[in-house]
This record gives sequence, structure tokens and C-alpha cells, in this order.
Amino acid sequence: MRQFFVLLIFLTLITFTKSFPSSTFRCDSLSGYTECEGTFPNEITTVYYEPNPAIPGENLTVTIAGMNTVTVQEGATLNITGLYQGKQAFVHIMDFCKVWVEVNGDKCPVSPGYFKYITPLPIKSHPDDPKNTTISYDFLFQIYNPGDPKTELTCLKGKFDVSYP
Repeated sequence: MRQFFVLLIFLTLITFTKSFPSSTFRCDSLSGYTECEGTFPNEITTVYYEPNPAIPGENLTVTIAGMNTVTVQEGATLNITGLYQGKQAFVHIMDFCKVWVEVNGDKCPVSPGYFKYITPLPIKSHPDDPKNTTISYDFLFQIYNPGDPKTELTCLKGKFDVSYP
């Protein structure tokens, strides 16, 4: 009889734990970002930045990590586009190799394999910035290899919050 109750309790616990999606208990390694529609050869599996929300006039420390299946060439660019209420609010195009790879002690070309880069990025303030509010931008993060045409290596989209003091 005791074995029956132990088995019943065990089965109840298994049923209970299976009823919860496993993602409920996992940390979001992409900080709310998702891969864009389409197929991209290089995958970013971790995005983390602080402070969150970003604050104009302060540095934003960004961590990205993932897996390259295609070599990142010298001259690769990172394009960051922010939209607010459906309209383009900003575009930043930077040399991915100089701003991300070299800052971490590596050099382009970056061969296929695992990568992790931590980069401080200044968030510039502007006299026309709003005051005492937080704005959530629709954010697009794309890395391209140079060439004609450029090759899009990866693309992430999501929300990026900026807290204006």
C-alpha cells in the first residue's frame, strides 16, 4: 500500500511539473529580442545590456554571444535602426570589427565558431531629447559582410528602452 502512495505522489508531481512550459523557468538569453524573419548564417544566442533602460549621457555596456558559421570579414558593419511610432528615429552604422571585435582583443576576419563580445557604447544626449520619460523604440540589429551585394550575417529585432532624465 505504501508503494502505491509513493507511486501516486511521484506521478502527480511529474504531471504537475509537465503542465508548466519549460520556458517559464528559463532566463531570456536574448533580453526579449528575436531573430528577424529569414535565414541568417550566424546566430546570436545571447544579448545583454546595462543599464536597462539605456540613459543618454552614459555608456551602455552590451554583451553579444553566439555562433558563426560564416567568416566575419574585415569591413563588416553593424547597422542599428530605431523606430518610434513607426518612423525612423535613428540609424547607427559602425565598423563591427573595430567597435566590437578589436575591443575584445580579436581581429577580423573572425572564423566560424563561438564568439562573445562585450563592448561599451556611448549613448549621446542631445538638447532636444525629451525630459523625464522613457521611450520604447522598435530596434533592428543587423551585421553585414562587405561586398556587392552585402551579405547579411545576422538580424535581431525587439524593443530598446531609453530613459530620458
